Amino acid sequence: MSSSRRPVYVNKKLVDTGAPLVESRAAEFFHRRLSGYAPTPLVSLPDVAKQLKLKGLYVKDESSRLGLPSFKVLGASWATFHTIARTLGLPLDIEIQDLAIEAAKASLKLFAATDGNHGRAVAFMAKVLSLPACIYVPSTLSEHTKNAISGEGVSVIVGPGDYDSVVQDAFEASRATAGGIFIQDTSFPLYEDIPARIVEGYSTMFREIDEQLTNRAADCDFIFTPVGVGSLAHGVVQHYKSQARQKPTKVVTVEPDTAACLYKSLSAENCSKIKTSYTIMTGLDCGTVSQTAWPDLRSHVDASCTVSDYEVHHALQELEKHGISAGPCGASGFAALRLLAEGLRHTTGIQEDSVVVLLNTEGPRPYDIPYDVTSDDPVVLTRMLAQIESTNPTLSISKRTRETCIADYIEAWLQHRGFESHRSEYTRKVDPGRNRGLYD
Repeated sequence: MSSSRRPVYVNKKLVDTGAPLVESRAAEFFHRRLSGYAPTPLVSLPDVAKQLKLKGLYVKDESSRLGLPSFKVLGASWATFHTIARTLGLPLDIEIQDLAIEAAKASLKLFAATDGNHGRAVAFMAKVLSLPACIYVPSTLSEHTKNAISGEGVSVIVGPGDYDSVVQDAFEASRATAGGIFIQDTSFPLYEDIPARIVEGYSTMFREIDEQLTNRAADCDFIFTPVGVGSLAHGVVQHYKSQARQKPTKVVTVEPDTAACLYKSLSAENCSKIKTSYTIMTGLDCGTVSQTAWPDLRSHVDASCTVSDYEVHHALQELEKHGISAGPCGASGFAALRLLAEGLRHTTGIQEDSVVVLLNTEGPRPYDIPYDVTSDDPVVLTRMLAQIESTNPTLSISKRTRETCIADYIEAWLQHRGFESHRSEYTRKVDPGRNRGLYD
């Protein structure tokens, strides 16, 4: 582990009073009526717990939820159902097929923006309700993910900007469409109700965890949650820090080094937008914390840390050895736990009698194998840079060309250590493949 890595943020302004419990039994009732619903596994890893000197380690495996490779469908399905029912003045106990009939009569159309799993979840609900949908995605999203979304039978619109940009694009498109409904998991001024319903939908997963732990006579001392815009983390805080719990659970958040919007906001004590850069954890590549999530996260998150793509890649491989198939976002919590349990236990209070729960938020998907950014040795760094293909794209037909790869690595190396970096983008008419530089 590099001694110069970005430090773990420990919340010294933690609010002792519990967070308000904002959960909906109606959401759980709705989920149980969905075809194919079943609680996802809570997998025990006793050998890893022993190695990390923990009493217990459990992974909530969301790699297959209602036929989709992510927990996101819990929030998107409930928010879509709730919003359409309220829009049409229908009761929340209406049968799904009856809601679909009424929604078709009203010529409704769903809109969402995504960098992966949320968009596919909204597309899934559009298919369940036989509604048209448009899912907006950033230009950097992989073809695999775009094809998975379009495979649900919806239109995929590729925007020129990043995640935050396509969120705005999708919102404006929904406003301009008769019967348009915007289903998004991040909130902003005048758009708060639907993100709140999404957070409510996630509570089904937490209730499952509680029941599964109770059946094993276990409790949860720490829960590690990935953070994109912060909606999942918000649900975690509302449940595990609620006033109704006799024993609050410590909440640790984890983000990519290169997309640490919550970490940087907590450190600065101010929620502000950041510019993100490349990460294999595409579902966490978000530059702004959800407006409604921020106050609770600021008050109730115990610790926040960031991890490199390389660390996540190795965490993913280790989980696979234990029978857990994860994607990069899903393995991020395990990477963070290794970081804290092996070298920084004192920062968060992890003890040998601690029980830890990790959230594997997505199933496996293809990604480019990342390079190690942990070394400070100039010789090692020189060798690493020499390995990264950076040929002039006019002289090679290889898929991984362009100096962008070098810039991505340098920026990831800097961000791993907490250095601020800025990119200057430009385009050359003669050679459009060589279009990025990294400065500062």
